[in-house]
Amino acid sequence: MADGAAGEGGSDRGQAGDSRTEKCLELFFGSTKPLEGPLSVLEKAMRTKQRVLVVTRHGSGVRGVCLGLVTAFDKHFNVVLRDVDERYTVLHKRAPDEGASGASAKRWKKKLGYYKRHLPQVLLRGEGIVLVSLSGGAGGEENAAMRYFGGQPS
Repeated sequence: MADGAAGEGGSDRGQAGDSRTEKCLELFFGSTKPLEGPLSVLEKAMRTKQRVLVVTRHGSGVRGVCLGLVTAFDKHFNVVLRDVDERYTVLHKRAPDEGASGASAKRWKKKLGYYKRHLPQVLLRGEGIVLVSLSGGAGGEENAAMRYFGGQPS
């Protein structure tokens, strides 16, 4: 009886079909049967513990890419990722120099900044997600992120 009680605890966390995954799928979708369509990519990544590449956007274009493990998701494509590596861009605007004259004195200077950070866990709202893709293997996702940024240093 002690063996059965030990088996019900948290000892099977690392298995692909663990009970947390099943409970999450049943809670959000009403059953544990495999999903169809675009959500099946997230389900497969969650069941197999495979990293996903998520392209995110802001109001006027692509913001960046996130690489991480799917912890949870819902039908609106809201996704919780853990162990996330993110690369993103920010447009910095600088006020014109006070000593400048002419047309350049009125223009704000714009510069695109490239950034990289690691997040232990993040919630991505489905509205801001452009693309979700399974990682292509060892280093494939890093290459995809570098292609997105055109080889810019982080």
